[in-house]
Amino acid sequence: MRFFLQTDPGFMDNRILDKWQIPFGAWIDQAIDWIFVNMRSTLDALAFPFDYLIDAFVNDFLARISWVWVVLAMALIASLARNIKVGAFVAVSLTICGLLGNAFWIETARTIGFIAVAVFFCVIVGIPIGIASGRVDAIWKVIRPILDAMQVVHSFVYMLPFIFFFGIGEVSATMVTMVFAVPPLIRLTNLGIRQVPGDVVEASRAYGAPEWRVLFDVQIPLARRAIMTGINQTLLLAISMLGIAAIMGAGGLGRLLFRALSNQDPALAASGGLAFFLVAIVLDRMTQREDTDTGNLFHRIRQAWTHRVDVEALLTEADATAQIVAHEPIVRFAPIAPKERNLMGMTLLGGLAVAISVFLPWTVDAGKISAYGRVADEDLAGQTFNGMSGQGGSWFGFLVLAFGGFVILAVIGSYLRPGTGSRWLAADGAAIAAIAAFVTATAHFLAQPYGLANDPGTGIGVLTAVAGGFVASAGAVMWLRVAPHSPLVPLSADIAWGRVIGSSIAVVVLVVGMLSGWSYDKREGRVFDPEIQAQIEELRQEAIDNPAEAGTIAARLQTVIASAAQTKELITTGAEPDGAQLGLWALVSGAVAAMAAVAAAGIPKREERYQWLWGTVAAGFGAGTFSIAMAWVFTHVRSADPNYLSGVGSFLTMMGGAFLVASTSGILKLFRRSRVYDETEPDPKVHTEELMSIGT
Repeated sequence: MRFFLQTDPGFMDNRILDKWQIPFGAWIDQAIDWIFVNMRSTLDALAFPFDYLIDAFVNDFLARISWVWVVLAMALIASLARNIKVGAFVAVSLTICGLLGNAFWIETARTIGFIAVAVFFCVIVGIPIGIASGRVDAIWKVIRPILDAMQVVHSFVYMLPFIFFFGIGEVSATMVTMVFAVPPLIRLTNLGIRQVPGDVVEASRAYGAPEWRVLFDVQIPLARRAIMTGINQTLLLAISMLGIAAIMGAGGLGRLLFRALSNQDPALAASGGLAFFLVAIVLDRMTQREDTDTGNLFHRIRQAWTHRVDVEALLTEADATAQIVAHEPIVRFAPIAPKERNLMGMTLLGGLAVAISVFLPWTVDAGKISAYGRVADEDLAGQTFNGMSGQGGSWFGFLVLAFGGFVILAVIGSYLRPGTGSRWLAADGAAIAAIAAFVTATAHFLAQPYGLANDPGTGIGVLTAVAGGFVASAGAVMWLRVAPHSPLVPLSADIAWGRVIGSSIAVVVLVVGMLSGWSYDKREGRVFDPEIQAQIEELRQEAIDNPAEAGTIAARLQTVIASAAQTKELITTGAEPDGAQLGLWALVSGAVAAMAAVAAAGIPKREERYQWLWGTVAAGFGAGTFSIAMAWVFTHVRSADPNYLSGVGSFLTMMGGAFLVASTSGILKLFRRSRVYDETEPDPKVHTEELMSIGT
């Protein structure tokens, strides 16, 4: 009876949709099953090049060779493709990734290989399709809606079919990355081919050039800018897919970040995020065009995402903002006056003393800085160590040598080619390096030694470095006062409050860094109290007395040690008397830099050269502040015992120093050596003879 009382839902009832539902999911499922059963050989053929390149290039090559060769190869490629400056940046960034640890380096190498393989296949497929679309309208009409679907539909939608066909792993992840990243390359290649002037193409055909020469000698060269933009955008989108690739089982830094998220591990997330950022910005810088060097990575990735559908707008926008530089009259730079030459000589002598000091003794009888992290360096009676030794200056010496060498190059470069060499091989560059060398050497000299009665940092090398840095700094600052430099554009008449706020924030960061831990000591002999130490010795003796139970006793011993290490650690801040007190001296240097930055903002005096001079001083002390913390960190990276780590305070100090340098970099970039324009009129007789010779 109940059956006859039931009624079908009416048209206005939502339940009626279940009776008229379209089985689209079932259709796709049937198609997948049919493809998987009947096209297995085709799927294997499609997967073979991906599988082969990933295994041969990524897993068997990049992940196994020495990290040094990878860094050198990437730096060489960057130097050849871009310039030496980019190559040096690539080398430093990848070295930092390696210094995070072997596990991070392996995943870094895999990330580079994964991106290279994905972009390689995007180029192989995308450029020919883009060229065909640009030359044949019918092909473009078919390709365009497909590209719209590839860019609009989220990758989660088509991720499952790839996993079903090719399994979980790097092959399917590479394919999904390729589907997501290749549309900008096709669109911009098509746009570049279509933007080649028609009269140029017709002229080449009128001269009898065959179509293949029209394409390779005319259209592709003129479309190169658009094609390179497309490759860069494809690379950025491929980088943004590393997280999804990790979900699909691919290796690389994305997997570390996914693991950190799953395990809620902030340390792994921070280290993996740093390596991820460095690899991303390295690959981005290597593929940028020469006229798009400005803009940071986050801005460029945001642009890639924003324009992933209307990617042509990127090229159009760049064309609209391009400036045509008018032809300037012939100019020459201001010559070096005798007074300037004398001050350059004073700066050069100071720089030479700084460089030579590294090869002289820095520490005697012990390691002044390294003794904090290595027990073996606490007592080295009768021994001396120079500025490059691990027990001597270590990274303090390396940085002092680098700064001294830069001062020498700046003076020589300015003397031989005033105004025509590198922008930083000038008076302000020499002043920044000289001040940074002086601050770094002085910090090593003033640092508190590790629990020693005699100061092991009284070697003649440290004194020479401090004296040479002071002489070079004084000479460079006086050189600044007489050097004929002027801004490219007039400076604003308003006070640069942004510079004041930035330097103030930097000082706050330095204060926090000084009060934070500069060292975390978890070594067994340092943090274990007598009770824990007695328990450890008891377990060790028990293992000796009962060899049969040594394995069980060893597990108990490790548990005791691990528990004690987690609950007890010796934390030393940057200002404590028990520490080196480098945080205190870094704060002093940062405070001087902040006061100089305030002067550079135009508060006391709004005169252009005055602001430039104080901006240079601020950048020098800011670089020195950064150098102090960096030297502390990498000295212990080089020599410290296990379970001794540099603390977050040193990292915050590096950030504060970087903020101080960045706060004044804008004004420094505007100043160049003054130009002397040749405004004399040519001799009419000579001018007439030139015209007659041209006519003849």
